[in-house]
Amino acid sequence: MHTALEFLLQGAVGFAIGAGTNDLAIRWVFWALLSKKKHEIAEAVQKVVSSELMSPDKIVARLSAPEVAASLRQAAHDTLEQAANRPWPSLQTLALDYAGLPLAALQTQLAGLAANVLSDRIAAPAFRDEVLRPFLEERWQALSGVCPAELLPAATRDLLAALPDRLAETLLAPAQRERLCTALADGLRAWMAEYPSPASFLGPATLHELAALAGSRTPLLVDELAGLLALPPAQDTLRVALRDAVQTRLASQGPLGSLLSGLSGTAVVDHQLGRFCESIPDSLRARYASADDRARMRGLVETALRKLLARSWNDLLDARTPGVMERHVHALLGAEALRDIVRQGLARVTSSVIETLQRGTLADAAGMLTAGGDVTAHLDWLAHTLHAALLAADIRPQLETQAFEAVRRVCASPVRPPIDFLPEDTIPRLADLIAQQALAFARDHVAELVEHTRIWDIISESIIVYDDKKMEAIARSVANRELRWVTILGGVIGLAVGIAQGVLLLILNR
Repeated sequence: MHTALEFLLQGAVGFAIGAGTNDLAIRWVFWALLSKKKHEIAEAVQKVVSSELMSPDKIVARLSAPEVAASLRQAAHDTLEQAANRPWPSLQTLALDYAGLPLAALQTQLAGLAANVLSDRIAAPAFRDEVLRPFLEERWQALSGVCPAELLPAATRDLLAALPDRLAETLLAPAQRERLCTALADGLRAWMAEYPSPASFLGPATLHELAALAGSRTPLLVDELAGLLALPPAQDTLRVALRDAVQTRLASQGPLGSLLSGLSGTAVVDHQLGRFCESIPDSLRARYASADDRARMRGLVETALRKLLARSWNDLLDARTPGVMERHVHALLGAEALRDIVRQGLARVTSSVIETLQRGTLADAAGMLTAGGDVTAHLDWLAHTLHAALLAADIRPQLETQAFEAVRRVCASPVRPPIDFLPEDTIPRLADLIAQQALAFARDHVAELVEHTRIWDIISESIIVYDDKKMEAIARSVANRELRWVTILGGVIGLAVGIAQGVLLLILNR
């Protein structure tokens, strides 16, 4: 029993010596080597890991995974969306500050190019048919159901209400009268050249009706004429006219006639002439009191009216003599009665227009001016007129000026965020395109990327980020797990050596 305990004690001492010796050897040799070669060990580990995990075939397979494409697409989408929502400086600032390029010459060239393109487009007949005409049709459809009063403010309606008086004064003012006289005289001459006489303008049927109407008014005409001649101004005019006629006639008869002419101005002669003039209205009524006389008077009136209307305008108004028509028109425009007629007529027209504007719609107004409210011909005429106006010679310089100002304002104005004017699906489509192209390029050029770039080093560094403390802790943890058996093996060897030493000593002692 005592001998067995000695063997066990020597074995335990040998186990302790062996294990302790191996552990000390590991600590002195291995940790010293690790502290000196930890960088080389880390690089070797990185190369082994990267070569095992990131081979070209494995990279291609990884890039083909759906989650990689989705991640790349989301990253591109976020980047594009952030850039699109960010306001940009003006083009002028971008050109000068970032590229050092002045834009004055470029602005002039762009303005000229825009003016040329716009002029060519406007000059084409298709612009009238495809742009102006549909635009006018669209605007008419939008406004036809609107009440015109809604488009006019109260101040405009007040202006229209005061327009008749102002328009009459403006048209008949001395400053405009000469021009108006000339225009009206020229228009009357042209109209008279087309219709040489009043009868040619009225036509046979109208002339017959007018003559019959005048004949039917013969009794009234006689009564009106008698009443007119009975008025004091007419009596004075008749008396003066008769006295002047008698004096002129007597003065042409020689000395005796001159003597009698002097006597015709006496009070007695004037009294007799006055009594004669006073008897004229009653004599006129008595002359045409019978039915036969009235019928005869009616025939005379109709015949006289027909002959009068059959005469030419030149016989009636001396229209061919220069200046005569102007004098007639001037006298007509200078009459106060005409001013009242024009003022009242314009007032009625304006009142009717305002009432129409306040009650009806533009479609109702078009129905009053056109057959069935069809404004197609008017829209065609308006499109043709606008197109002709746009082709005027003075439009091109204005286009160039407007184009230059527009280009200058665009270049000087800050650029809005692109998200404001980009279509909604632009950013997702660009993100998909970028992801597809990036993945396709990476798959097709893996070998070139490996050869000409540090992609493997970047991949290795991204897989294992080197850190002294972390690398040493990892190495110690691995070493402790793997070298524990070395320590135990050293203890076992020490145990065997101790037991063998005890056996040897026992043999030697005997």
